[in-house]
Amino acid sequence: MRLFNASSLFSEEAIGEILSIVNEPEKLRSRLIEVKKILLKMYNFKAYNVPEDFTTASYIIASNHLTDSDAPLIMSYYYELMHGETDEYPQLFVFAKENCFNGVSIPAELMPVLEMERVTAVDRGSIGGSKAAMRAAVKWFSEGKKPKHFLIFSQGTIYDINKDSAEDIEPGAFWLARLLEIPLLPAFIEQAVEGAENRLVFGKPIAIPKDCKDFDGHKKLWLERIIEAQNALETLTGIPARKAVLDAEHQKRKKFKPSDKALG
Repeated sequence: MRLFNASSLFSEEAIGEILSIVNEPEKLRSRLIEVKKILLKMYNFKAYNVPEDFTTASYIIASNHLTDSDAPLIMSYYYELMHGETDEYPQLFVFAKENCFNGVSIPAELMPVLEMERVTAVDRGSIGGSKAAMRAAVKWFSEGKKPKHFLIFSQGTIYDINKDSAEDIEPGAFWLARLLEIPLLPAFIEQAVEGAENRLVFGKPIAIPKDCKDFDGHKKLWLERIIEAQNALETLTGIPARKAVLDAEHQKRKKFKPSDKALG
């Protein structure tokens, strides 16, 4: 099984092409749209159980995390869902690890692409860094037309959801859902591999009450609904979700646990 690595998209030729138009927003946007369409086709990407009101209601997509392809694939699918519903370029507000901004996951030359796509860095080792990312998200949500959508990987890093526990789940998505009073939408993304169908399935939305002080129950519910969504693939398609394969770096769960109180 050959895991899809998003960084393989960035050959020297591809980087050079993007750099040649990086200061021309319209051309850059058109090129990114082409890339998104190619990506969905290359990886035969399909989604299931999309909420009927997704294009008219705001949601926080809270997904599991298995490869560095997860965000590019979900962002590409988001464009397909939303571009016919708005006159503007559909932006999905994505919370991403700092590596995306220091040249490790994505070449440093391509930072303007992240800015155009509304990808925001989260310093997972700092309460202040987490708060800063949340403030940016709230500000973005308060401005402009609705609906608006967010993408957060609630595990905080790559890990097999079946080996996770509720106390390992990060509070950010729940905190944001409570603050903005919009639903949390669980999503299971299959570990993407080359030469196979790659799938996303949504679970039932979760409402976070405005007066909620403790997210522990909602974390447990999110975990249950992600696993339900994973198991639903076999019912929906006749083919179960492929078993996760993790590299040595991600065999052990990395934990960053800012307290809910500190975020709230």
